[in-house]
Amino acid sequence: MKICPLFVSAALVIVGCSGSGATSDAVTSTPPATDLVPADSTPEFEPDSGEPSVSVPSAPNAPTTTGSPASDGFVINGPARVRPACDSLTPGVSELTLEAGGAVHDVRIFVPTKVVSDPAPVVLNWHGLSSDGAQQAAFSGYERLAEQEGFITVHPTGVGLGSDGPNFWEVTGFEVPQVYDDPKRDDLAFADSLIDMIVADWCADPDRVYSTGMSNGGYFTAELLCRRADRIAAAVSVAGTTHPENCAPSRAVPYLAFHGTDDTVVPYLGTGESILIEEADPDGFFGQVMPDEFAEFAADAGCAPNPVRTEETPEVVSYVYSGCAEDVPMTFYEVVGGGHTWPDSPLADQITGTVLGFVTDDISATVDGWAFMSQFSL
Repeated sequence: MKICPLFVSAALVIVGCSGSGATSDAVTSTPPATDLVPADSTPEFEPDSGEPSVSVPSAPNAPTTTGSPASDGFVINGPARVRPACDSLTPGVSELTLEAGGAVHDVRIFVPTKVVSDPAPVVLNWHGLSSDGAQQAAFSGYERLAEQEGFITVHPTGVGLGSDGPNFWEVTGFEVPQVYDDPKRDDLAFADSLIDMIVADWCADPDRVYSTGMSNGGYFTAELLCRRADRIAAAVSVAGTTHPENCAPSRAVPYLAFHGTDDTVVPYLGTGESILIEEADPDGFFGQVMPDEFAEFAADAGCAPNPVRTEETPEVVSYVYSGCAEDVPMTFYEVVGGGHTWPDSPLADQITGTVLGFVTDDISATVDGWAFMSQFSL
């Protein structure tokens, strides 16, 4: 099965297929810092071209600093700093690189003008295949919400295979295209180091680390629930969740998932048909039935097997599980007619009607996702 790269940014971009190669050389330079994307400034999107593109505005006045080695075997290139209190953090966006898990990753960190608590809650927001952290920030609008609510957001960037391979996050437990399996790196180890770093140097509360993500990033959020449940207080997956056979959560994690019924990238009912692959493969990765994958997490949590179905709006149906261990909430949201999209994305007007499909605004993967996650701590 040959897979094509998918960009998740201001929008997702379908581009031509390409082969994979050896792991790319580590990046050592610190990228320019950028400001929070203004509400009236959205990345460029070209819906008529069939290949949408994105350009995230930059801000030359944003803070930049040089880095230094950090402890625990990982190296930070960028604003590595130990703060005695949250109020001493510099507000705005900082960009750094973090070497961990066998690769060097760009990391975008946003600190609000006023942090809600000391230490602060933090949301890790994982991008989709071929995207990057800045694009995921624009696509989801999480930094603007973080400014309003007073929490820290972290948008890391994955790495690819070879010089032209798409950025991605590893998903284990599947015989899938090589894009998801790089023996030279360990993205779970990177996630561990990332959490260690933001707790040590950025005033993050280790008991209130939350994970969300889109598509491949939604899959990686599910991966963290399988392998790092002791580090994630709550989670939200958008347009992709997975519960492989070797998934064994160490605790029941409060979890939401959103998925569109007309998603042509990650099929809702696991038909095996995806615009990312040349031939249908019902027994392969895209054969996973999304509500069934979520139901397995509910089963892990000891929930009753049959969720309560409620038509919240004509566009949103909820499936709420009950009887879960320690009353942990588990809810799957079906977006009727929804595409491979982020519910209530700031870029919805530019995406709906493209190959990516419909974007609902009846529910928000950002606002409602944060309201859900922020209730919980380890």
